[in-house]
Amino acid sequence: MFSIGNGRKVDLWNDKWIEQAPLKQLYPDLYSINQQQNSTIEMVWGEQEWNLSFRRALNDWEIDRLASFFGTLEQFKGTSTDADCLIWLRNKDNKFTVKAAYRVLTISNNQSGTWPWKMVWRVKIPHKVACFSWLLAREVVLTQDTLMRRGFNLCSRCFLCGKEAETISHLFLHCSWTDQLWKIFINLRGISWTMPGRVSDVLKCWNSDTNPSNQKERCKIVSACIWWTVWGERNNVSFEDKAIRIQKLKLKCLGLFFFWCKHSLMEELESVYDVLDSLQED
Repeated sequence: MFSIGNGRKVDLWNDKWIEQAPLKQLYPDLYSINQQQNSTIEMVWGEQEWNLSFRRALNDWEIDRLASFFGTLEQFKGTSTDADCLIWLRNKDNKFTVKAAYRVLTISNNQSGTWPWKMVWRVKIPHKVACFSWLLAREVVLTQDTLMRRGFNLCSRCFLCGKEAETISHLFLHCSWTDQLWKIFINLRGISWTMPGRVSDVLKCWNSDTNPSNQKERCKIVSACIWWTVWGERNNVSFEDKAIRIQKLKLKCLGLFFFWCKHSLMEELESVYDVLDSLQED
């Protein structure tokens, strides 16, 4: 990570200097419309403010993103006469040592077992859906924010709610339409649930309080069922310009859940109601 001195060597968007990732990755929607994509900090920093310009006026749903962006930049205290330099955040003195790097690698290897691979590959769902869940957990599904990180210039907006930029966490976790699907299963289980910020975190904790084995297998299907339904409906709106209705979305999700439970778990289920009743906590 860079420590800013005079700002002559550090790229505002492409270098890691203020957060744990470059601003281009944190705000790909704003980066795609910014006119100083390869400028150093010295070039865009005035005496007490940032001199940034965009290729077009911002849409309503992009205003909050811009506010968040400038909120991040508020951490910057200004330039100095010193030269820019690299620092190592893993040591208290910010100096790199081989010992510290080895310690970081050792800890990372020990924690790799906590990645929720069982919640992807051991769930009884179609293989293509498991692959999709894996891509989601890795945050590489081709939503608009992913495409913008790859250099596409898009005006990002969620195809379902139309209120916020389309990101993986928004579309699959926090969109108001997706939230209604989650609430169906959360209410059936009778649990208190605060939606995590990342797909991988959802996979880790969704089944943490489920004990009966049959119920656990059915609950494992829920997240993939919601995500597969949302992705299909999102693509229908995006590529085929189809209208979307929340009741239709709910029916699709419940129908898919029943189909997977009946065929993948090979259970003698009479109706969707049987499956939903089985999810309720005792």
